[in-house]
Parts: sequence; structure tokens; C-alpha cells
Amino acid sequence: MFNPKDEVDLLCSARHDFLNDLQLIKGYLFLKKPDKAEEIIGRVTQKLNQQSRLSHLHLPNCSVYLMQYGWSSSHAFRLTYEVLGHEDNLAQYDDDLTEMFQQLFAFLEESSSPVGNNSVRIVLDTEEKLRILLIFEGKLQEKEKASQQLSKVPVNQSFQWVEHYMINTDSDGSVRWTMCLSIK
Repeated sequence: MFNPKDEVDLLCSARHDFLNDLQLIKGYLFLKKPDKAEEIIGRVTQKLNQQSRLSHLHLPNCSVYLMQYGWSSSHAFRLTYEVLGHEDNLAQYDDDLTEMFQQLFAFLEESSSPVGNNSVRIVLDTEEKLRILLIFEGKLQEKEKASQQLSKVPVNQSFQWVEHYMINTDSDGSVRWTMCLSIK
């Protein structure tokens, strides 16, 4: 359950994120670059649509966690998320999903290189039964060690690992690491 301070913090984070986007749009319009302003408007529209789709999955705790995490700039990676498929009622998985993301993000925070443009994209695919893709792009401190330790990250009784694989994407050590989980 939310308390008033948490609600205010959430609103402040949302407002801050939105004001940053508005400042970018205003700046591009001032510089007479309407095409760049349109890009930002498109990105903001897509982000707001995904927030709406996430909230329609009836995952209040998980939605708040993902949104707040995405608004914060103090993490080792930028977070985006996408909902594919139907907007099903997944309320029974709310706490399990929240806990799973907390554990996976803590693992990725620990494994990510502090010098890198790291990002994580989450795809919640509800076409059939819920499938979760977590795609890390960036640099890891120790790739092999992280890959071995991933299987030791506990996922709760509702989910199971389907697969995970890592691809080197650049000579500077950047990787694309795709992790897939599904409902048991």
C-alpha cells in the first residue's frame, strides 16, 4: 500500500521526466529544428502509451516499480519496457514479477560496467502465456562470470528460465544479452 510520501515521490519523478522532455522539445523548436522536436514528441508518446499498456495489465506494484526505476538516472543502466499482445489481467503475478525484477536488476546493477552506455529493455509478451524478455545492451564487468551467475539468480515459483544468450556487439566489449523467462 502506498503512503502519501511515496505517492508524492512518484508524482515528482513523473513530473521531472516530463519536464525534461518538454525542455528538449522547446529547445529544438527554438533552434528551428522541428524534425528533432517531432522525434521527441514521438518518443514521449510511445513511452506514455507503453506506461498505459503496462498499467492495463493490473500489476500495480510491478508497474510502479518499473516506472520509478525508469525515471531514475542513478542506475547502472537505462530502462525501457514494452507490452506486446493482449492487455490481460496478470494481477496474480504482481508481487512475483516485482520481486523477480528487483532481483534481476540488482544482479545487473552489480554486473554492469560503470563505464558504458548500458540499457535494459523489458518486453512483456502476453500473446499466449506471459513471456518476459529482458535485453541488456552495454558493457559487463566480467561477461563469463555474469553469464554463469545468472542461473543462480533466484526466480520465484511462478517463473522459469527459458534461455539466455550473449552476443558480442562491438570491439570495445559491448554485448547484447537476451534473457527469456515464462510462467511455469
